[in-house]
Amino acid sequence: MCFTGHRFIAAAESLALRESVRETVRRLYGRGFRRFYSGGALGFDLLAAEEVLLLRQTLPDLRLLFVLPCADQTESWKEDEVIRQRQLITLADETRVLSPHYYQGCMMVRNRYMVDHASQCVCYLKHMRGGTMSTVAYALHQDVPVINLAMRGKAQAEEKTVE
Repeated sequence: MCFTGHRFIAAAESLALRESVRETVRRLYGRGFRRFYSGGALGFDLLAAEEVLLLRQTLPDLRLLFVLPCADQTESWKEDEVIRQRQLITLADETRVLSPHYYQGCMMVRNRYMVDHASQCVCYLKHMRGGTMSTVAYALHQDVPVINLAMRGKAQAEEKTVE
């Protein structure tokens, strides 16, 4: 199962989104999912990784895998964000770094890698543009079902795919 989502999450949405991630991971765990991929980016990726790690305390065979696009992913990040990501990586079960250095397109390569290794995608897609939208479109093209947590409480049912 892979996560993809926006880097910026409104503070007012963060708590409810965390609860949605926990609920969704528990439900997927009940359906046999054990391996959860995070791209290690700011925003939804790290939020989802934190929730998987919290759930691992009660679901010990839950696995968190980071797939980083490049070794220097955090080069332009603030120090506290770098520390947060590094702490999560040390707690993860596995980390894969796909390139030693950033290059144009490395984020897309990372996103496709995660989709190609997943049979379910959980996203936080509010804006129909950018890398999250491209990843969701790729997942749907690959017949990987998508649960959009940004659509919870709206017209979309939990298990429907994003269209």
